[in-house]
Amino acid sequence: MSDQIRFFLNWNEYFDAREFLRASGNLIAPEKVVGGLIAVSSALWYFFSDLNPAAFGGLALGLAIIFGVPAIRRWRAKRKWECEPLYHTEHALSFNEEGIQLQMGLIESNLNWQYYRSIVESPGGFLLVSGEDAFNFFPKRAFGDEKLINQFRALAWKKLRK
Repeated sequence: MSDQIRFFLNWNEYFDAREFLRASGNLIAPEKVVGGLIAVSSALWYFFSDLNPAAFGGLALGLAIIFGVPAIRRWRAKRKWECEPLYHTEHALSFNEEGIQLQMGLIESNLNWQYYRSIVESPGGFLLVSGEDAFNFFPKRAFGDEKLINQFRALAWKKLRK
C-alpha cells in the first residue's frame, strides 16, 4: 500500500486533462477538419464564381466552427465542473497491486485495476480511463516526489498496459 496522496483538483488542470484525453484519440480535431473544409470550399467558390460575395457566408461558418466549437466545449466543461461538488472536495489516493483506493469528500471507492481501460500520462498527471469520456485524474504535483510518481507510473502501466 502506498502512502496516502491528498490533493484538490483545480479547474485548469481538470480541463487540460479532458482536452489531453480527447486529443490523444484524434490526430486532428474534428472541428478543424470540418471547419477547414467549409472555409476552403467557400474560398474556392468565391474565386471560381467571379468573386461571389455569398461565399463569405461559408467562410464565416467555417471559421465559426474552427473557433466556436472549442469555446463551447470549454464553457460546457466549466459548467459541469461548477455543478459537481465532488470536483471541489479533497481527494485522497492510495494504490497497491490490487487497485486504487480513492476518497472524494464523503465518497470512498476501492477500485480494482480491471475497472480501468487504460492509462494516459499527460504533462500534468495521470488519467486512468474507465470509459469513453470517464476518467480519474491524478496530478503529478500531488505525488510530492519523483520516486512516488515513478512507483505509480510503473504499477499503473504494468496493470493497464494491453
